[in-house]
Amino acid sequence: MKRQRILRSIDPSEHSLQVQLLKELSFSLRPDVRVIAIPNQSNRHINNAVKMKAEGIQRGATDMLFMFPINEGATGWLEMKTRKGRLSDHQEGFKSTCERLGHRWAMARSVEEALNVLRGWNALKPRAIT
Repeated sequence: MKRQRILRSIDPSEHSLQVQLLKELSFSLRPDVRVIAIPNQSNRHINNAVKMKAEGIQRGATDMLFMFPINEGATGWLEMKTRKGRLSDHQEGFKSTCERLGHRWAMARSVEEALNVLRGWNALKPRAIT
């Protein structure tokens, strides 16, 4: 148990990275930018998976969607990955679609990396301390 906690702190899960990022964004995200989590995890009960597929869940969609004012490019898609995590074929396809359609798309392996992406997208408050 002790060893597991140490390993998690060294290489946090995608879930914990996303939760940490959302906590940081509660202070630093511009008020006119919205963030939406996309529940695409694959380990769900088959009945729920069937229901979500019928509702339009998209394999390969990123973990988070950022909505910007229309004059700033409208959307940004952010995928969180662990240090060792790799994009699936569906995620690579989704990335290609975003790029072809002119949407922002990025992958981050840490909260700091995600914040740097969001700085580049001008999604953070001007004086956000991160």
